Amino acid sequence: MGLLFLCSIQTENLEGVSADKKADNYLKKLDPVKRNKAKAYSLGVAYGMEAYALKMTLGVDQKTAEGLIKGYLEGFPGLAKWRENSRRTVKDTGFIKNYVGRVRHLPRVKKIYEKFGERMMDWRFRQSLEPQYGRDQVIKVYRDYRNGLNNCLNFQLQSLAAAVVNRAALQINRKANELGIDAKVQAQVHDQLIINCDEKDVEMFAPYVQEIMENTTKLPGVTLKAPPEIADNWRDGH
Repeated sequence: MGLLFLCSIQTENLEGVSADKKADNYLKKLDPVKRNKAKAYSLGVAYGMEAYALKMTLGVDQKTAEGLIKGYLEGFPGLAKWRENSRRTVKDTGFIKNYVGRVRHLPRVKKIYEKFGERMMDWRFRQSLEPQYGRDQVIKVYRDYRNGLNNCLNFQLQSLAAAVVNRAALQINRKANELGIDAKVQAQVHDQLIINCDEKDVEMFAPYVQEIMENTTKLPGVTLKAPPEIADNWRDGH
């Protein structure tokens, strides 16, 4: 019998979407349009999405998009401060670390910032550079700079999520060996681990796996929930 565990942070975003499977507003129960809007808010803004990109994603006007981002960041001031501090770090050092110490090198951001400063984000300044460098080169430098600033945010979130699950997977295999049971992590699907376990040990092993998933990596101010789902295959347990 297979054992499937889902590790998810129980939060709600601006659309009132829940990560609780039993809730009426559970993300996967919503229609695709609302789900996409929820993702645009909860992921896009955290990853550095600006008003124009949000406007195009949601199909709203520029003023509405600006208001949505402003409201989101005002509602989560810690997120706004984290975005600002992360971008400042990569401008000054050319690299960024996630919470558990993994490093992403972004030296081009530092190089561009040292040469042009934050003026590179001003379209009027970029236009003034075109006679000297050429329009295509200016656009490329701007995109490298903008993408690097966003990558420093994306990297921290994505790599930390991967680290949480990867660390748990190692501990689960070690615990199975310690208990002397036939169980092994077979695969990872995003924030889920699929664990093959002998049927007679499933109920006994489930609490151990949940404890490991939720507590191997401690994150300040964040509670991880990983309720176990027991099924004969991944489709039924997902």
